[in-house]
Amino acid sequence: MSASARRGRRGGKALRCAPLLALAAAILALLAGQRRAEAAPESHILRIDPRASTADGSPVLTTVLEVVQNKRLSDITRNCAALTGDANLDCVADALEQPSALYSSFDFPDKNAILSVTVDGTDLPAKFESKARWGDSAGQPGVGTAWLILIDAASSMGNRFDEAKAVASAFVNAMQPNDIVDVMFFNDRGIVEDSKWVSNKQAAAQSIAGVARTYPTQGRTRPLFTIIKNAATDAFKELGNAGQGVTVPMHQAMVVLSNGSAGADPTSNAAASNELRKFLTAGRFENNDVLPKTPVPIISIWFPSRLVEEFSANSREFMEAMANTEIGGFFSVVRDGQQRRAANLVNAIRTRFNKMHIVKWRVSCVAPSMTQTFKLAFINTDPPIAGDATFQNVPLGVDPTAWPLDIDREATDRAAKKTPLYPGGTVKIFGNFCWGGNAQRAEIYMLPKNQAAPQSLQGGNLEDAKKAQRTLIEAGMRGKAITAGDSVVEFELPGDTDKFLVGKGDQMTARLVIYDNQARRTSAVTADKILTLKAKEAPLPYLLIGGVTFGGVVIVLLLVSIFRGGGKRRGGTVAAAPPRPIVAGSGPPPPYAPAPPPPGDFGYGGGPMMGPPMGGASRATLSGPAGIFTVHPGAEVRAGRDGASCLIALSEPRVSGTHASVKLEAGQLFVRDENSNNGTYVNGQRIAAAVWTLVPPGASLRFGPVEFSVRLE
Repeated sequence: MSASARRGRRGGKALRCAPLLALAAAILALLAGQRRAEAAPESHILRIDPRASTADGSPVLTTVLEVVQNKRLSDITRNCAALTGDANLDCVADALEQPSALYSSFDFPDKNAILSVTVDGTDLPAKFESKARWGDSAGQPGVGTAWLILIDAASSMGNRFDEAKAVASAFVNAMQPNDIVDVMFFNDRGIVEDSKWVSNKQAAAQSIAGVARTYPTQGRTRPLFTIIKNAATDAFKELGNAGQGVTVPMHQAMVVLSNGSAGADPTSNAAASNELRKFLTAGRFENNDVLPKTPVPIISIWFPSRLVEEFSANSREFMEAMANTEIGGFFSVVRDGQQRRAANLVNAIRTRFNKMHIVKWRVSCVAPSMTQTFKLAFINTDPPIAGDATFQNVPLGVDPTAWPLDIDREATDRAAKKTPLYPGGTVKIFGNFCWGGNAQRAEIYMLPKNQAAPQSLQGGNLEDAKKAQRTLIEAGMRGKAITAGDSVVEFELPGDTDKFLVGKGDQMTARLVIYDNQARRTSAVTADKILTLKAKEAPLPYLLIGGVTFGGVVIVLLLVSIFRGGGKRRGGTVAAAPPRPIVAGSGPPPPYAPAPPPPGDFGYGGGPMMGPPMGGASRATLSGPAGIFTVHPGAEVRAGRDGASCLIALSEPRVSGTHASVKLEAGQLFVRDENSNNGTYVNGQRIAAAVWTLVPPGASLRFGPVEFSVRLE
């Protein structure tokens, strides 16, 4: 190795260590009066894959990204500038094929990373779930690369054609379990052979071996730029997020093996190659805003050809400009008889891919449109890391109404174990909801015990979920949201059926689906992911039984009292009033009358009253099996199950959280139903909701099944 080459290798090593020695390097540079221009570390999102949400029934988004500090190509090949001819080409290839020659890789700083999704103009942060290196995840579902390999089969390739096929075979032989490949051959005018996307190495190898020779020339110019652009557009457009007979992996790359010859074609030059590079780096394929965004690293391998030596400079510029090294692209040179370089090429490219990160995020909210905007940013990192905001208004590849609601299954399950579900009871569902506390958006549907849930929604088939939802609605097993916040929602369960109870005793459960009727999103509906909580049979209405029993005892005692009192009257005479003495000169004594009762009545300080005193009542008393409650003027008193806000607290399950309100105004009692499920009744007649209704003295007032008698004083 020459001294200049050794210096180049030492320089590359220093660049790779720069992040670890940033402070020392800065001090040394300051003392030396020198400045080193190095690119800042930056992140690149190479794929946003929503398919994990369908598989898990949870709103989990998978991103494929890298965090790298790119290096200048000119810095890597500087030592080759003084060389010419084949020596220059070999020097460039050797330098570029060194490990991490063009970049330094960084770990993903998850504690400093923010991924946001834009909903209604607001950036909402996602929650970090997990991270893993790409190379450590081979064999995991979806962890693979879709390789588009373009082989130049024009006659100008000459004997370089077989060498290009050998390099293509090296890429195919290195395929991993989830990789797929599409091998295309092109001549002077377009694609002449296409294997289509296949996952089988043997099939791809046979496609390469099946083209034995080059195709005859069709002129001194060829539209190389157009040929490559059309091939990339056709191949990757076919993938999207749903492949044609193959499972589409989460990453993609294009390999171009060519002599770069376009003759005098004006559209196939370095400037045009830069445009192609921009298209594939942006992942939009001629600004196609219908398909998901898929940035594509371009591996451009130049095979210099003696047959087109007069266009050699233009060919090299075209092939070199195509490589988007900032996102994992690559450029190198394979001279005559150097197909042995294939192993180094494949290794250099796969080494960088293996350092990519698979990062999963919990995305509670998505925009209600088919396009989504994501931004990746980093805070408080040293050195600062540039984020990626290129995913602007691009399709995600999934219907947003299919994005699952973010249910905290563990917290919900713990609450249900503590307070099992039962008909007419309540249930609290914990999670991260996007309805902003609007209880009108939250709905719950109980799954009948004999109804099967869909086994899978793989492939984006939402019809099963919609059918399940319709079936639940038709079954009438719908609860009502009592309160709804961003982290918890409480529902009142249907009270007139036990058809949603599954199993017996301690093994009894209930299955349910939560639905956001505005975003049209549901919780998981598949058989293995549907929310299944501990349940029990409805408890006996002890208050009602106690009230009935107490009433029965009172009636029995009253009958006994009447029976005994009547017997005494039948068996004797009423005692006569004692005679009054007659005073001379006075008239006959007046008839006897009992003395008036002393002040005070049944514990309240006045005689028994059948109605309010003159001027109206000063208080109202509600008496019943559930207790005795007093209503005073000047305040509205709520009745319901919510003991925190209701002074008339009722534990009966068929009473709503806030069932009704009562008030004493101008000496009269009024009641208003608060849109309760089971209604409010005055003298047996259900009153209209949200309207103040007069309650006459001595009337019967009933909240659902809980009845009171009313007395005004």
